[in-house]
Amino acid sequence: MKRVVQYTAMIIVAIFSYWLYLKQFGAVPFLLISFFFFYKSYEEYSGRSKKRNRTPQIDHSAPSAGKKAEIIT
Repeated sequence: MKRVVQYTAMIIVAIFSYWLYLKQFGAVPFLLISFFFFYKSYEEYSGRSKKRNRTPQIDHSAPSAGKKAEIIT
C-alpha cells in the first residue's frame, strides 16, 4: 500500500511540475525535489546512527573470562 501511495504522489508531482514548466516556473520543482532528497538522506543518516547506537560495544580492556592460548615451543 505504501508503494501505491508513493507512485501516486510521483505522478501528481510530475503533472504539477509540467504545469509549472508551462507557466515558466521551472526552477520550483527542482527546489522542492531538493528538499525531498535532503529529507530522505537525513532520514537514512539518522536511521543508521540509531542502528549504530543499538549495537552493543565490546570493551576490549576488560579481562577475558576464558583460558588464554598456550605458547608451544
